[in-house]
Amino acid sequence: MKNKKIKKFIIWAVVLAVIGGAATGGVYAYRNYQSENTQAEVRNVSSLSWGYWGDDMTSVGYVANDHVQSVHIEDKTVEEVKVAEGDTVNIGDTLLVYDTTDVQLQIEMEQLELQGIENDIKLAQRDLDKLKKITPVSNTTNKNNTASKSATTKKNTTTAKKNTSTIVMMQVQKKDGDAYNYIDKSAKPYEGEGTPEQPYRFLCTQECYVTGTYLNYLMKKEQVAAFEIWSGNSYKEGTLISCWTVNGAEQHTVADDSKWSVATQQRLEDEVIIEETEEKSTQNQNTQTTESESQSIEETYTADELKKEITERESELKKLNVDKKKSELELDKLNKTRESAMVLATIDGVVKSVGDPENPPIDGSAFIEITGAEGMYIEGTISELMLDQIEVGQEISANSWNNGQMYSATIMEISEYPSENNGGNYGEGNPNVSYYSFTAYIEDASGLINGDYLELSITPATNQEESNALFIDKAYVREENGSYYVLKADAEDRLVKQYVQTGRTMYGSAIEIKSGLQETDRIAFPYGKTAKEGIKVVDAENF
Repeated sequence: MKNKKIKKFIIWAVVLAVIGGAATGGVYAYRNYQSENTQAEVRNVSSLSWGYWGDDMTSVGYVANDHVQSVHIEDKTVEEVKVAEGDTVNIGDTLLVYDTTDVQLQIEMEQLELQGIENDIKLAQRDLDKLKKITPVSNTTNKNNTASKSATTKKNTTTAKKNTSTIVMMQVQKKDGDAYNYIDKSAKPYEGEGTPEQPYRFLCTQECYVTGTYLNYLMKKEQVAAFEIWSGNSYKEGTLISCWTVNGAEQHTVADDSKWSVATQQRLEDEVIIEETEEKSTQNQNTQTTESESQSIEETYTADELKKEITERESELKKLNVDKKKSELELDKLNKTRESAMVLATIDGVVKSVGDPENPPIDGSAFIEITGAEGMYIEGTISELMLDQIEVGQEISANSWNNGQMYSATIMEISEYPSENNGGNYGEGNPNVSYYSFTAYIEDASGLINGDYLELSITPATNQEESNALFIDKAYVREENGSYYVLKADAEDRLVKQYVQTGRTMYGSAIEIKSGLQETDRIAFPYGKTAKEGIKVVDAENF
């Protein structure tokens, strides 16, 4: 019985195997039939190529045959006009030269200001270095020294009162040659108008002082004066030693009978002379004692006091260094202004109008106007990202919307300031960047009229060598494990995977193919039921 069951099982197994094999063979045969009778549509790469666009930029410009260069002199003084109405000028010709006398004066004043700051820095640094060498003392020692100083001061005051009968006021001559020994309201500056730009300038001796009356006068009139000390008491042949600039608008009232040293910028006590008596010797002894005390007192700082003094000096030095930097920048700016005193023509044209240097326009109109000569001009814009790749003298292409003709133009001028609009760039490039206006000249402008709109194309020189780069639609390139491939038709008209090296993308739609594909190749859409290797291909035009 058992043997019959085993035989029956074997028979059924054989039957099922035969049926299963037939089914598998049928599926394989069906798939093979499907593969042989399915076709994938392929297209020539040349028909899918976008060509090279890269960083080329297109924008809209317009023809302006009445292009004008306007020269506004603003608050500058014209020294010489080089052209006359009706003159023909070329790019680079000198139109006018500004008077740099005022600028030169400002430069000299700024140099004096800078020297003063540098002197203050040296003094502050010297004080700081001196403070850092001091050894702090205890609070008890400091109090004893302060008491000692008070007692000594009282003693010296008594001695001074005793000697009062032996002193007389010093008589000072007002001038020593051309230099003043003291400045009062009757003193005359050697130049200047009392303004911040052109202050009164006084030549002073080393001992010169300014009276409180004159300082109060400057404050009342809100005028500015510079008190200068020159070697040899000569501002023409000497070297500037120091300068004290007083701005009356920032000055506080002082005592009319006070005197202020030009050299130290500090208030002076009444000048006195001592008779050749025994009291003079006593004064010398007192002076030596006072100096000795001063040296001793300098060292009587507690640790906290010394730390505070050092912090204040360091803070002062930082401020002075900032002031120095500002002064150097201003001086550099003034020097550049002096160097750019000549105004040059930026277009070829004819001088339409020239103003009178003695009576320049005050209504905001141009002092000189030049109108374009032969040919026509284009006004367009470029992205700030291309400013370092575009320059004056570079050629661009222009396509007229009116007649469809292509023109070659040369960039003549690029604005230093961004335009208020993007000049019709169709959103190409980065929309978050600024655009700068430029002017280009078309020598052969036949067929163009004023106001015609043009499509402008600018290609940086660095991109011209890449004009054969290949871009195709990203949809025909597929990614696999970090690599990119296309489905290409082989010699037997069947699809095969072709791995490619990719580069840049453009507008999110096209991708650069650096290697692995030629324009003569045929490729298929790499997605869908027919996107498989081995599938037969058919040209799209024959599908």
